[in-house]
Amino acid sequence: MGDVRAEWIDVLERHRPNRERAEGEPYWAPSLETATPERLREIQDEKLRVAVRYAYGSIPFYRRKLDRIGLAPDDIRSVDDLGRIPITTKQEMVEDVAANPPWGTYTAVDDEVWKGRGWQLFASSGTTAQARVFRYTRLDRSLWAWADARALWAMSVRPGQDSALLAFGYGPHVWLWGTHYALNLMGIPIVTAGGVDSRGRARFVDQYKPTVLACTPSYAMYLGNLMLDMGLDPATSSVRILYCAGEPGVGVPSTRRRLEELWRADLHECYGCTEAAPTAAAYTCSAVVARKDEPVSTHLMEDTHIWETVDPETLEPVPTGQRGLSVVTSLFSEASPQLRFLVGDFTTLADEPCPCGRTGRRARGGFLGRADDMLNVRGVTLFPSGVEDAVRRVAEIGEEFQIVVTRERELDVLTVQVEPRPEVAAERHADVALRVETEIISRCELRPVVELLPYGTLPKTEFKARRLKDLRNTP
Repeated sequence: MGDVRAEWIDVLERHRPNRERAEGEPYWAPSLETATPERLREIQDEKLRVAVRYAYGSIPFYRRKLDRIGLAPDDIRSVDDLGRIPITTKQEMVEDVAANPPWGTYTAVDDEVWKGRGWQLFASSGTTAQARVFRYTRLDRSLWAWADARALWAMSVRPGQDSALLAFGYGPHVWLWGTHYALNLMGIPIVTAGGVDSRGRARFVDQYKPTVLACTPSYAMYLGNLMLDMGLDPATSSVRILYCAGEPGVGVPSTRRRLEELWRADLHECYGCTEAAPTAAAYTCSAVVARKDEPVSTHLMEDTHIWETVDPETLEPVPTGQRGLSVVTSLFSEASPQLRFLVGDFTTLADEPCPCGRTGRRARGGFLGRADDMLNVRGVTLFPSGVEDAVRRVAEIGEEFQIVVTRERELDVLTVQVEPRPEVAAERHADVALRVETEIISRCELRPVVELLPYGTLPKTEFKARRLKDLRNTP
């Protein structure tokens, strides 16, 4: 296994140019970011061949999985062979942890590797399944820093111009750790706010003048409104870029508009997952974000990951241009080179050229939420992001809302709880509720019960939003 690992590390490093600094404007690594599709496929083919052999030799979970179907690592010669590898789901990992506590066998890090070159433990957020832990290495930290720096560079974040406030708790959730080390690599100072409450962070924005605010979209909404409550105006603050992840944001048009108006800043997004893509494996660029009246898209970092979309029922691949669930194969990790991991967010992959000049595929409209969050209400497929888009279009409604699905006399009932802003007069509440109802009917094709609550009733979102309660099977 040592020889295969050495070969894998060599491949990783050979395809990591400009490790310490950007080559120039507007690309960090132009040989990759403007590579032809043919060149990107060559890189993927080379990396995939070694990645499969490395995973087979160092990850017991994958060795068992391939042995069960009689697939040898050398049977995978190119991306064209990728479909021969079965998709891996979160549930399989949950079962693996239960059988092999506490770590499971789905990464290349055993106790010896962990003690010798381990870096840090991370855990899945537990949004859709039991939390699973992942041990990453010091090499992974270096890889993440480089990939995230490429994404931040595409967003126009620059040394000598920017500083960043990272509004997260520095706990086991993964995404802003890579951003922290990327900013270190880029020479961009950080205003650390991990142990600071939200009012303290609001004061940090006012006093220390960061130009980049990194957090979830929900928290950016919450923090901006908290600043207003404190007599501070986020729109006149130093923040020019909202760097968000963790939940749909830039792909929800009304949320994007509301956040950008609240902060008078550009909303950017990165996308990944703890299991296989802890870096900004997909990200927005400044050219697309500057086009406020056009749909957004996110660039796929195709030299580091292979992205597919599959049918939500059959898990069979769908053609480029057709919506499906996201599946990722990591070509960019020592610890967790996962093969065909079902991330499970809906998106549409497209080959359309981008005005920024980057040549890889893009996720049209971004990533719009997990299949696990999808509901069937009275025969209609409902996504929480669709309700969010509708609610955000009514300016008189505050930043928080709640979706509650119940069943009465065998009929599904969709209730959307919202809070009119304090300045909205009581005699206007009925009209506001009707407008919310109309927007939801228009965008979701369902008639909801709109329940108006006093402003401040719903819990404020300070991390990932939990806005859905499906109570249909509750006794």
